[in-house]
Amino acid sequence: MKTQSLKSLPMNKQAGFTLVELIIVIVILGILAVTAAPRFLNLQGDANASTLEGLQGSIRSGMNIVNGKAIIASDHKDETAEVTVDTGAPVPTVYGYPAATKAAFEAFLDVDFADNSADDTFDSKDFNIDTSTAGTAIIYPNSYESSSDCKITYVEASATTTTATPIQTIVTAPTVTLITSGC
Repeated sequence: MKTQSLKSLPMNKQAGFTLVELIIVIVILGILAVTAAPRFLNLQGDANASTLEGLQGSIRSGMNIVNGKAIIASDHKDETAEVTVDTGAPVPTVYGYPAATKAAFEAFLDVDFADNSADDTFDSKDFNIDTSTAGTAIIYPNSYESSSDCKITYVEASATTTTATPIQTIVTAPTVTLITSGC
């Protein structure tokens, strides 16, 4: 077997990337970043929408529990009354359902809401509640405004009284509307 010294072996070219190949890879990565980045940048909006969906479910469940307690107390046909929930907090009711007030929502949801008053900071709470319109509560995340399209609108129960004999009070349940198109 014939051996050769290292000095007499032919030099192999080193394999690697050329400058053109590196530029092409960088351009492709840049294009991917530009097209994919907007999908990841709006995660906060998606999180707010999901949180509002969960809160809407809690509101619906809580208002049905309050209504059940009002029925047991025979207050479900009264224009205004009050029931006590498991937390021990009183919930003001309108026709057996929670009133559209900050106190009612804090009691039956066991959540601390910020409101539009000057002494309550929005940043300290997860949600804000606007009850400036009588009979309506607007709940929205702290990074939005009540006029935005990222909110839950609660319109309290109403009732009509029939004039036919026997006179009856027909209660219309509250409406809970979720709007997430602007989150």
